[in-house]
Amino acid sequence: MSHSRPGGAPRAARARRVVGTALAVLAICSTGVVGQQGGLDPRDVELLGEPAGPPLAGDELAAATEEVAGLMRCPVCQGLSVADSHTPSALAMRVKTEALLQAGYSREQVLTYFESSYGEFIRLAPRAEGFNLVVWLLPAVGLLIGGLLVWRRLRSSGGAVETVQTEEDPELAAYRERVRREVEG
Repeated sequence: MSHSRPGGAPRAARARRVVGTALAVLAICSTGVVGQQGGLDPRDVELLGEPAGPPLAGDELAAATEEVAGLMRCPVCQGLSVADSHTPSALAMRVKTEALLQAGYSREQVLTYFESSYGEFIRLAPRAEGFNLVVWLLPAVGLLIGGLLVWRRLRSSGGAVETVQTEEDPELAAYRERVRREVEG
C-alpha cells in the first residue's frame, strides 16, 4: 500500500532548487565575493595591479563573462568549462570573473587571477609557449611525417596501387572445378 501526498513532485523540485541556491550562495560567500564593494578584494588589486581595460556593463559584460568563463576549466568537473558547469565552485568563478571584468580587468588579467590559485591547469587551452609548444606542434609534425611517408610510398610504386597476381595453382583449379560441379548439379 503506497501513500503519496498530492503535490509531492513539485515539492521535491522546489526543495532541490532551494538546496541548489543555498549551495551557490555558500560558494559565493566562501570566495569572498559577497560583502565587498564590487566583488573585489584589496588582495585582487595587489595581485593584478590596475585594470588594463575599461569597466564593462550590460550585454558587453555578460558576453565577456561568458567568453572568459568558456576559456577556464571547472576545477570540479574537469571535462567542462566554467561556463558549462553548474557546480557551486564554477558559479563562484563566474561571479568573480564578472566582478573583475566589471572593474575593467582584461581577459588575460582575469585568467592570471585564476592561474594564481589553480595553476595553468585552469586554462582549457594551454599557452603556446615553453614546453606547451610541444603539445601544439606535435600533431602538425605527425601529420607532416605521415604525409611524407605516404608520398614516398606512392612515388616508389609509380603512383599506382600494386595488385597481387598469383599464378593459377593446378590443385586449386581442380578443387574449384569440383566445387562448381557439386553446386550446379
